[in-house]
Amino acid sequence: MKSVILVIVILIFYNNLTSQSNQDFENFSLLPKNQKEFPVDYKILLPTLEFTKWDDDYDKYIKYLTPELRKTQIGLTYTEKGIYTIVTKNSIIPHAQLDTATIIKNTNDLKGIWRMITFRTIKFNDSVNILANKYYRLPSEILYDKSKDDAFIVISNTHFSIYAKEIGNDKFKKRSSSKYNLANERYIMLYKLFKASAGVSQIGIDENGYLIINYPKVIEYSIKDKYISYYTIIDQYILEKIK
Repeated sequence: MKSVILVIVILIFYNNLTSQSNQDFENFSLLPKNQKEFPVDYKILLPTLEFTKWDDDYDKYIKYLTPELRKTQIGLTYTEKGIYTIVTKNSIIPHAQLDTATIIKNTNDLKGIWRMITFRTIKFNDSVNILANKYYRLPSEILYDKSKDDAFIVISNTHFSIYAKEIGNDKFKKRSSSKYNLANERYIMLYKLFKASAGVSQIGIDENGYLIINYPKVIEYSIKDKYISYYTIIDQYILEKIK
């Protein structure tokens, strides 16, 4: 009997999360929004400025990668005028990493309705002149910020859905809905049928209870034994739980 009651409670909770109406989000959007500014490198870990230690910093994150995660990685490569280029549109191993202190130990902490308080795209760039053994870091840059748009993410036991209303629009719309899997307490895999085709983001919850989702793209330019220029471009969402 207890197991039957438990199943009913779980089903009720799941239905509450997945059957939100447009009016629900209209009501939620009337609540005061936490207007908070975050530093451009909020919860971002970058390698040291010593090129000889770059690989050591990079290797710290390899242990978090599972075979399932590795299967999602596809890099496009080409060479032009002696410059070798790699573009990974969804990278799980960028050099600008989400702080490991945000690791999610309990999947239940994800479940609920989250309101977006920041959505921006950030660019990081490190370059190395191998011949001169010099490391260069350009200032981190916010490419654009859409934090004024209103959006909610609903996370249930199995599904991850995004509802958004852009400035000038009247109603919230479901932008996407996918199954999800939390991999190694640090990555969220969003997929329809197969995990191998999943979109993967770095995900964490900080000490203030904010949910942080980083979706990185990586571009690397190099000339063998001469230089490397490495870009990480991150779509970053920071959200606050409201229910």
